[in-house]
Amino acid sequence: MSTRHVLGSGRAEILAAATKEFADRGYAGATTAGIARLAGVTQPLVHHHFGSKQGLWDAVIEELFKELHTLIQETLREVEGLDRRTRLAHLLRTAVLFSGRRPEFSRLVRTESSAGGEAFDLIFEKWRKGPMAFLLNELSAATEDGTLRPIDAKFAYFALIGAITQPFAEPRAAQRSFELDTRDERVIARYADFVVDLVLRGLLAPQESSLPDESSQKAPTPRRKRD
Repeated sequence: MSTRHVLGSGRAEILAAATKEFADRGYAGATTAGIARLAGVTQPLVHHHFGSKQGLWDAVIEELFKELHTLIQETLREVEGLDRRTRLAHLLRTAVLFSGRRPEFSRLVRTESSAGGEAFDLIFEKWRKGPMAFLLNELSAATEDGTLRPIDAKFAYFALIGAITQPFAEPRAAQRSFELDTRDERVIARYADFVVDLVLRGLLAPQESSLPDESSQKAPTPRRKRD
């Protein structure tokens, strides 16, 4: 693999390689030398841009959370003024699309959540103050206004996160078990639609208008007796 020697080039490639390396090997298993090889640059160039492995880790986490935050804000602008059900559907779909297009994110979070330590601390603080708080607030608001039936937000949180991320966190299992290419945009979009339908069907409160109106139900016509 060729390497770049021009100082100042290769930052985007390094960041992309680091994201994959951290997702595959975890913070403890990744090295700047391995990231440099994957990016096709020299190791000194990695240190020039990011200073250290910790600096590179900080940059990867910052980029991923910034991208997710931007997508959520764009979705909120799109659904401004719409009903809660539509808002939830669009937000959920956005989360699935992000997870499919950035599969390293969920793998990285799972790896570091299992390992614990300082590397996870940075993720947790950003997650707790950002996506986690946002999701819990949305669930609470939807429950309070009657859009969702009464639920345990803690359990609902993990059920939703699992639905959003699972196939993208296990791409090889998806491929070998069901021949699903989780990198395919069409597969990602179909799965997003499926998750929205499945989750909302399970969590939405029953609508009074959808229930049968007993007063309008006709009594069955009695059978005529045979002579």
